Amino acid sequence: MHILALCAVPPWPALDGGRRRTLELLSALAQRIPVTLCAVEDPGPHHDLPVAANAFQAVHIFPRSPLPPGVAPLAARPERWFHSQALKTWLAKRDHSSRFSALFLDEPWLLRTVPRRSPPILAHHHKLEVELARELQHPWHERLRVERLERMVALRARTHVFASQEDRTRFLGRHPKARVRVLPAGVDPRRFVVPEADRDRNRLLFFGSLNYEPNRRALAELFRNHWPHIHQQHPQLVLEVVGAGEAPELCEGRPDGVEWVGYVPDPLPYLQHACALLAPIPIAGGARQKMVEALATGCPIIATERAAEGLPQAKDWLQLTQPGEAFEHGVLEHLANPEPGFERSLRAAEWVRRHFSWDALAGQLEGFLG
Repeated sequence: MHILALCAVPPWPALDGGRRRTLELLSALAQRIPVTLCAVEDPGPHHDLPVAANAFQAVHIFPRSPLPPGVAPLAARPERWFHSQALKTWLAKRDHSSRFSALFLDEPWLLRTVPRRSPPILAHHHKLEVELARELQHPWHERLRVERLERMVALRARTHVFASQEDRTRFLGRHPKARVRVLPAGVDPRRFVVPEADRDRNRLLFFGSLNYEPNRRALAELFRNHWPHIHQQHPQLVLEVVGAGEAPELCEGRPDGVEWVGYVPDPLPYLQHACALLAPIPIAGGARQKMVEALATGCPIIATERAAEGLPQAKDWLQLTQPGEAFEHGVLEHLANPEPGFERSLRAAEWVRRHFSWDALAGQLEGFLG
């Protein structure tokens, strides 16, 4: 078995949870069976291959190019952003169709580059773009394009892999004949461990890519309506904002007590130091990579119920709230009495590190591809 993996961008550096998930999952799979990775270049600064990429049989990076004029009006915006005619030409070579036993399609944006006579496709859905476009109230014509793309993927892919049971159920509601599987977020149990030192009870953490619109909206709401009240009652408290992406409207206008960290190559020290991770996102979907990593370190999590979708035993492991004032009250409750949160997260840490290791998940993925 030899797998061809197609990614809309190189899954490095780890600017967001989606890239971390893709790189860790595929590199763990490559320890079991040969994997060739193809990606469309990222227009940002050049980054050397990470050590994990050494596991791949080969890595090919292709330049971006515009979609053909007849196709572009029908395509969703990310399809136009990530298209590569060079990749499409490379995939069309006949020997590539026979060389690979399966094709791992990381998100749907490169589907138009895949020839009709391709190896069986496994579509890896980090989130459901249809739901995201609806909840963010994208223009109707853009929502139609995303819905059309989902129908195309549903027809062409032999298997669909989701990060949560909730996304699986939503997809099956629209495509009841689809072959669907669930693969949750993972973690490296050798690195993400419970710290020996005590946590700083005066530090909270917001961790997530600010290139992701739901994260920006959630942080803006927290800054505007809730953090000032929390900080007024706990003036010694610091909220660290960690994540890639620029959000000058948030960074420059941040309230007192907010420390803007930005992108860090390794979030582990922050997860091991914070008194709690805040996840006020009111929109469902996605792998919840940061939450699994936080739990593996024993970091308490205060989250909305929708933000916690996809996490098994979330009611036992997390402090769940509703958005808005209920979330603010949840934070204040944790600060007043953090011990129950510490106890919950320590119970979760061992279970997560044992059952959500990348190696275990790669074994499941190998079965899905077979």
